Amino acid sequence: MQLLFFLFFQVTSGLVLLIIIIHYIYYIINAFVGDFRITTGPRRTNTTLISSITLKKPSSSPLVTEIELQKKVPVFFFKYCKIFSSAEAMQTNDDAKFIKKRWKGGCIEPHPTDKALIVNYQLEATVFGEPNNPMIEEKKHCQKIIRLRSLNTKTNPTVLAREVVDKCELIHKSQLNEVEQIIFYLKNRKDNASNDNPHSSNRKSSTIQTSYMRSSARPYNNVAAISSNTLGLGSTGNTTKAKSTADVTINNIDEYVELLYEELSERVRGSAMILQIARNPDNLEELEKNDACLSALARVLREDWRKSLDLSTNIIYIFFCFSTYTKFHPLIVQYKIGSLCMDVIDFELRRYDTMRNELDVRKQPSSSTPSENAGKDMLNRSTEDSLDIMKEEKPIDMEPPRRRIPELKQRPKSGNWSSFHGTMSSSLMRNQMLNNSYHEALYSGANSNANALESVYPIEVKAQSIDSLDQNDPKMKKEEIDRLNKQLKIFAKKQEQLLRVAFYLLLNMAENVKLEEKMRRKNIVRMLVKALDRQNIDLLMLISTFLKKLSIVDENKDEMLVLNVVQKLPRLFQNPHTDLVQVTLKLVFNLSFDATLRLKMVAAGYLPMLVMLINDEKHHGVAVKILYHMSLDDRVKSMFMHTECVQMATDAIILNLNVKVDLDLIALCINLSLNRRNAQIMVEGRRLHSLMDRAFKYQDALLMKLLRNLSQHESLQIQYIDYVGDLARILTICEDESFIVECLGLLGNLALTDLDYSQILQNFQLISWIRKVLVPCARLDDIVLDTIVYLGTCACDELCALLFCRAKVVISLIELLKAKQEDDEIVLQIIFVFQQILRHESTREYMIKETESPAYLIDLMHDKNEEIRKVCDYCLDIIAISDSEWARRIKLEKFRNHNSQWLCMVESQQERDSEQDYTDNNDNDVNTFIRSEYLDNCDLYNINDHDIDSNSNNSNPLESSVNSTYSRPISS
Repeated sequence: MQLLFFLFFQVTSGLVLLIIIIHYIYYIINAFVGDFRITTGPRRTNTTLISSITLKKPSSSPLVTEIELQKKVPVFFFKYCKIFSSAEAMQTNDDAKFIKKRWKGGCIEPHPTDKALIVNYQLEATVFGEPNNPMIEEKKHCQKIIRLRSLNTKTNPTVLAREVVDKCELIHKSQLNEVEQIIFYLKNRKDNASNDNPHSSNRKSSTIQTSYMRSSARPYNNVAAISSNTLGLGSTGNTTKAKSTADVTINNIDEYVELLYEELSERVRGSAMILQIARNPDNLEELEKNDACLSALARVLREDWRKSLDLSTNIIYIFFCFSTYTKFHPLIVQYKIGSLCMDVIDFELRRYDTMRNELDVRKQPSSSTPSENAGKDMLNRSTEDSLDIMKEEKPIDMEPPRRRIPELKQRPKSGNWSSFHGTMSSSLMRNQMLNNSYHEALYSGANSNANALESVYPIEVKAQSIDSLDQNDPKMKKEEIDRLNKQLKIFAKKQEQLLRVAFYLLLNMAENVKLEEKMRRKNIVRMLVKALDRQNIDLLMLISTFLKKLSIVDENKDEMLVLNVVQKLPRLFQNPHTDLVQVTLKLVFNLSFDATLRLKMVAAGYLPMLVMLINDEKHHGVAVKILYHMSLDDRVKSMFMHTECVQMATDAIILNLNVKVDLDLIALCINLSLNRRNAQIMVEGRRLHSLMDRAFKYQDALLMKLLRNLSQHESLQIQYIDYVGDLARILTICEDESFIVECLGLLGNLALTDLDYSQILQNFQLISWIRKVLVPCARLDDIVLDTIVYLGTCACDELCALLFCRAKVVISLIELLKAKQEDDEIVLQIIFVFQQILRHESTREYMIKETESPAYLIDLMHDKNEEIRKVCDYCLDIIAISDSEWARRIKLEKFRNHNSQWLCMVESQQERDSEQDYTDNNDNDVNTFIRSEYLDNCDLYNINDHDIDSNSNNSNPLESSVNSTYSRPISS
């Protein structure tokens, strides 16, 4: 039975295994036949299929195109729409009948370097087998470049924008204003003038030339990458190669990496293609995973950055694309790109300085100074590198046409790519052909190659030392210098592109404070300050922004002071580019916090330039803040009267329609009002009346503070007489305590003999209000202090002094003095009021006999504050003259105060003597020192012991602060 069961199991298993094998063989054969049909089908039907396509013209909104195909529709779909699917999906494409395409418009951008618009749009394509049966659907982001060939300074942006919208179906009519604004920006952009092609008149009369870019990457906005020379395509304008460059895709990244191991021109072209991929943010994560590509780029930059500006610019720009996102910063740190960028910047700046110095020496051969040697020494470290630059940088179009023998390409290639160039006499001559390649990249187009060859190649032939020229022929010498000067400018323009992208990368990396500190140690500030001499607006804006960020660090600010950055900024103020002026002003604002830099700014003539910017609405805010910082220095306040700043600022306050005045503007005026001449300018032309009216209308405390400062000048106090009543009235009705403080301060400054202070106090019932204010802890200390100051001013009038005595205001002051013993300001002003009252004979007796003021004055005689001691001495002298009893006590206290050290020594000696046990007690012995009690029992003063003891209890000086920030003038 078991044997039968075993045989049955084996037969069943064999049948099942046979079925599985047959099914697997059938699946393999079916898959092979399907692949054969897919690969052979399009080759037979490709031509017929393309000829049978019928395309409907898309409409502007929404853009939909339907294409009817024959049975092999997927061939067209894969070849022209770039939609890829899996092999299983391809097997079902025989049922496809329709392709539906839809365009969705997007944002419009200006081209970074060319006179062109970049139109972003999304292409959606769907394959249908049946009307409602979509089989494959794909979306792709594309761009279209609209080149504006006829755009110049005389072009009407409105007309041109309307023409662009009418001709380009991807731009909706609702975007007309946006297109007009971009065209206006392109029209006024400074770089347009240098990018104009002189041979544009030979081209077609069409004003707009459009081209589709099927790549998802945005076009490269650097001149070095978009020119035919830098891409390694030569100057012949080969359309096939140009098309291959335009169709760059990340799927071919390995091919572009292979180009990095070829000749220099191929390396430049490969880096430009990788750059186009990196400019699309969607590709950055994919590139981050490609270690081979990034390693190759970093290696090429590290080894060949001296050989080609284009190559350096492209590679640094690739890593700059990564630096715009913080998540990729570790990648840049990993490959040490920041350090390489700083090396590149330092070398390029030194090379430019050397070339410029040599050109200056050639202009004046007799003045061969040490600066020439210094310029040469700066580049002697890299003499061989400079030779390699010339050997590698020579563009293809500079060589005469010749047959090229193919050679085997090996990877990687390393060695000396030497050309036929020999050693030249100077670095300026060695860079002539480099400059000419820049000239071609910047100015020549596809139709100007013949002229370029004629203008470039003779320069190469004539690249010889100027010493070989006839020194007696000034005309030839002038022509040579002009030619070299022109080449230097072209070289500088090309170099500035590299500097800009390198500085920008470092600026992005400086978000990390530690990396910023490393840059500081590698002299990034010195490089930035040196680059301020350039002319490129975008580069100057970037440098100013970078310096502004660095200036908040104290060490960087000090280095800018040493490098004299203040002397290089005034020319930027005079630039018509408003954005550059704005960034420069922000940099100056950060630097203006330092007093030394402020003085340098004033010496450099910043003051009149900043005053001119006050009227500019865009720069008004920053300019006023800088002027406010300058007004902090007393020596600078007087310089403002030589400008129109005082009049302009005062008029701006008066004519302001808002309730509140600009804080920076009013703060500037408050500082300037402390100068007597500036104050006189402010009140000219009935400005004082306008300021007072505005202050009362809006109860503006800052404006009243300005008026209070103006009242400090004696020559202007007479003009406030008409407003004394209004100021006194508002004290009792206003609820804004800060406004009350300024009104009290203004009244306290008006020490005029023509004013009847007692009548003012009685008419406006200020006595009761003053007594409420003087209650300890009832009001703010500022109000209390200014109230006491006002009492001191009023007490100059004898009638007011009598009024204070009768109304017990003096009693309130004494109670306040007890509560505010530690506040030097309040104590000083209270005893000043006592001094003013003691000066009048009618109130002197009341102060001495009816109040405790003499005792408190004696206590304050020992105060640490010198001003308080002076006022106390004056008051005590008056009391001593009027009362003999107080005179003796005052003399004793003054003696104690004057001889306090000696008395302390006597007391300490007595204590030590009392502790000693003398074995020999002689009653006739006299003490070594006089006992301190002898002074108390001395008949010289004829004072009772009780009086002296009571006085000694009050002789301890008050513990108070010595810092006094406000002091009243003391009457003589």
